Amino acid sequence: MNQNLNLCQDSQYNIVINKNKTLLSTITAYYISGSTEIEYDMSSYTGATLQVRIKPDAPFVVLQFSTTDGSIVLPAVGGTFQLKKTATELSTVRAGQYFYNMDLHSATYPRRAFLSGEFTIIPNITT
Repeated sequence: MNQNLNLCQDSQYNIVINKNKTLLSTITAYYISGSTEIEYDMSSYTGATLQVRIKPDAPFVVLQFSTTDGSIVLPAVGGTFQLKKTATELSTVRAGQYFYNMDLHSATYPRRAFLSGEFTIIPNITT
């Protein structure tokens, strides 16, 4: 699944995934300058973390993505990143509606807010 994000609007983006299916989502972040679409440059960031919670202020993390474990892949150049989870990893989370936030990391920005929104896991109809 490939998707584009327009970061000049805001950094709210809702994610919908299937339960018990392997996730490999490619997302391109960009912004508009005048009438030109410019890909967001992530090359200065060395890491990222995305946490999914039942409520935004809930202490328990339902699902986590990170560059440390390879479930987030940042680009060497440009603004296209990937979210990855195996079907086995996603099978441990109940289908439902959650909330997430994603932070980017670098020496300059130890924790830069990047994206947030709803994170919906839809149940499988067939097995």
